[in-house]
Amino acid sequence: MKRFSSLLIVFAIIVVGVGFYRGWFTVSGGREAETHKVDVNLTVDTDKVKEDVETVKDKATELTGKTTDGATELGREIRATVKPVKE
Repeated sequence: MKRFSSLLIVFAIIVVGVGFYRGWFTVSGGREAETHKVDVNLTVDTDKVKEDVETVKDKATELTGKTTDGATELGREIRATVKPVKE
């Protein structure tokens, strides 16, 4: 259980880091001089997240399709060169 928790924390840190790098999250703040209060705002750009998810899906589909096509072609080549064994 301890290992799972550690992996979950590492995964969360990676997601947050990538999110800030890709512009999914922004932090802004301000300070009121009279009350000495600090306002901190976290903004999540859900449109940017959805756009990046779609880009990853499209790229994965493209790569998977290329792999499938290559495997199909290789299978055809093997069938053409291998002769069946007669019993």
